[in-house]
Amino acid sequence: MPSVGQFDDCRLLDQWAYDLLTGDFPRAQNRRRIADLANGYPPYSDDEVTKNGIVVNINDLSMTRIQHDARAQFYNGIMKPGRFFTATLHSGIKHKRKEWGAIVTAEIARAMKRNIGYFESLRSKFGLLTLHGIAPAVWETRDKWCPRAIGVEDALIPSGTLLGFENLPFFMLRRSFTGMELARYAFGDNRRNPGWNKPMVERCMEWLDDQMVQLYNSNWPDIWSPEKWAERYKQDGAFYSSDQCPTIECFDVYGYVDDGKDSGWVRRIILDSWSTPESQIAKGGLRKTVVQRKHESGGRYEGYPKIEYDNDFLFSSRDRRWARNWQQLVSFQFADLSCVAPFRYHSVRSLGFLLYSVCQLQNRLRCRFNESVFEALTLLMRVKTQEDIQRALEVQIGNKKFVDESVQFIPANERWAVPHQLVELGLKENTDLMQSNASSWVQNQNFSQDKTHKTKFQVMAEVNNASAMVGAALNQAYRYMEVEYEEVFRRFLMDRSTDPDVRRVRENVLRQGVPEKHLQPEQWEIAASRVVGAGNKTMEMAISEALMQYRNLFDPEPQRDILRLFTTNITDDPDLAQSLVPDQPQKVNQSTHDADLTFATLMQGIQVGMVTGENHIEIVEELLRQMAGQIQKFQKTGMAPPDKIQGFQMVAQYIAQHIRIIAQDPQEKPRVKKYQDALGKLMNLVKAFAQRLQKMMEARQKAAQQNGNGQMDPKDKAKIAATQAQSQAKIANMRESHAARTAQRQIQFEQQQKQDAEKHKADLDAKDLETASEIRRSRFNSMEEE
Repeated sequence: MPSVGQFDDCRLLDQWAYDLLTGDFPRAQNRRRIADLANGYPPYSDDEVTKNGIVVNINDLSMTRIQHDARAQFYNGIMKPGRFFTATLHSGIKHKRKEWGAIVTAEIARAMKRNIGYFESLRSKFGLLTLHGIAPAVWETRDKWCPRAIGVEDALIPSGTLLGFENLPFFMLRRSFTGMELARYAFGDNRRNPGWNKPMVERCMEWLDDQMVQLYNSNWPDIWSPEKWAERYKQDGAFYSSDQCPTIECFDVYGYVDDGKDSGWVRRIILDSWSTPESQIAKGGLRKTVVQRKHESGGRYEGYPKIEYDNDFLFSSRDRRWARNWQQLVSFQFADLSCVAPFRYHSVRSLGFLLYSVCQLQNRLRCRFNESVFEALTLLMRVKTQEDIQRALEVQIGNKKFVDESVQFIPANERWAVPHQLVELGLKENTDLMQSNASSWVQNQNFSQDKTHKTKFQVMAEVNNASAMVGAALNQAYRYMEVEYEEVFRRFLMDRSTDPDVRRVRENVLRQGVPEKHLQPEQWEIAASRVVGAGNKTMEMAISEALMQYRNLFDPEPQRDILRLFTTNITDDPDLAQSLVPDQPQKVNQSTHDADLTFATLMQGIQVGMVTGENHIEIVEELLRQMAGQIQKFQKTGMAPPDKIQGFQMVAQYIAQHIRIIAQDPQEKPRVKKYQDALGKLMNLVKAFAQRLQKMMEARQKAAQQNGNGQMDPKDKAKIAATQAQSQAKIANMRESHAARTAQRQIQFEQQQKQDAEKHKADLDAKDLETASEIRRSRFNSMEEE
């Protein structure tokens, strides 16, 4: 394991960096070939076209289509769920954990979905996964939550590193800093860090100034005040970030050290002196490089004299641990199709790697095939001499054409014919190979080509088989995404963060009542949100419909989750599903309230009449829900009291009356069938309670007869009599109470009617008096006018 001292030698790290670069160069060439094929480049090079006289050189985009289909699986599997992950709290008040977990999950998910940078980071990672099988991302600062996707070529990992990185001693990232970025990191007020080598940063800025002077032929002075450089870079930040402005190329080095007392990762940044060989300083008339390498023969490269400075780091965390584990530095996603274990980083085999050969072969075959088609469309003539060629030219006079008799047209039966059956077989075989290699990542069921009539079971079996293969790939992706989600979650809980999203989320979480003491990452568990059916729409809808069919048998809270899942799968819009089925149910309406009161009354053995104008659908659903909840409670013991069994029977009769009213609408047949099935299942459980109760009574009676007196135990008989008397008394009291309430309501109704009649009569009398007054007033006015 490397020590801290090894990471303090800039030239040693520089040598390690270029050892990794040269070792990765052959792999980079393979990645370039795969990328060119996927980007639509033709299969033949320019030299091959010229040398072989190739006429058709096209890319049929088979590789491109497969790559897009594979990326669509990741889009659907990772970005379709309403939330990227679910956070579960494992400490604190038990009945508050779920509520706090929902608050934290919702606030973080909202920030992640609104951030376009994270959306583009995921898109880049999905593209890298399907093309190269490796998708790295890096956190640029210690508190910024959103990772930035980087190319596979920019992540330098030592050979022999296992997936999982348990034997990773160090790694490097290639980075490019603009003048504006370098000034912000090194001299910014909010990002000041003692690890930056300020003299080295100033020399880099001086080199940038020299390059810009030469590039734009400016009259800037050659000497600037170092204390004003930071202000100048802030003022001209856009100018120094332009496309033509050079950048500072660096290696960002992370090494793991463990001195027995403290373990973690240290950080160093060194300049890439080969990519920026002009990073020099002027001192004593001699221009010296910032970093120097040795030639393989032991000498120095020409033009790179020895540096006189000991500290060549652009940044160094020294002995301070920059991170506790590599997950706090970078995020890796893998789509490995390799068959050789143990699986290694540089042995990852991607979908693009497996498809390259057959797609390249398919492209070349199509080029040759199209050339043959063009050749078959060419008009061929047979001549004997060169002079016949000239005579073969047609002579046109007006609208008439003449051809010399020495020219003979070659008929189709004498021309070479392309073996079209063999060509079609070759194209089909290549297509089958591509589909077979991509079956783990792409849904390639094409039912339109299968003319055989299949049963529903056969179709579902084929769909399930395809979903299982794609699901295996998504499960691998979910596991690696959870590693990234855990780090994102940790950064969202950081106190005193400079990231505005983190501060906003933390304020919202605390405002909603989540205790600050529970905003510790170690108290939470993160689980990636997974799409139903492994991304297959057919399986997704089949599972959703099955859950909806048995939804009434679940507890109330899972019922809302099932309804939201069903809505999401139908609309493919998680935001709309969240709006239609929110986490907290809306305020109870009048129908639901009346159904709850009716259920309680029926369970006490009191008949309830129906009122016209009710919402029968809401009443039936609420009564079924209440009935299922009560039955579930008694299922734990397997028994229900006689009065409860009688109450369930009365509730069932009341529900059946509403169902008959709903059934009068022909369009509600599916709903009626669903209600009848749910009610039938519940009544089967009630019948089971009644049968168990009857068996228990028979067993007690039989036991009493075996005692010799043929009578029931007096104590049990007394208990049963007391229970029956109590139940009868309760029923009588409820009936009397109900009758009293009914009589009271009738009296109130009659009094209200009487008051309304008296008021109406008074209004009529007043109106008559007013009318009479108007008549007298009119007569009086008429008399005055006369």
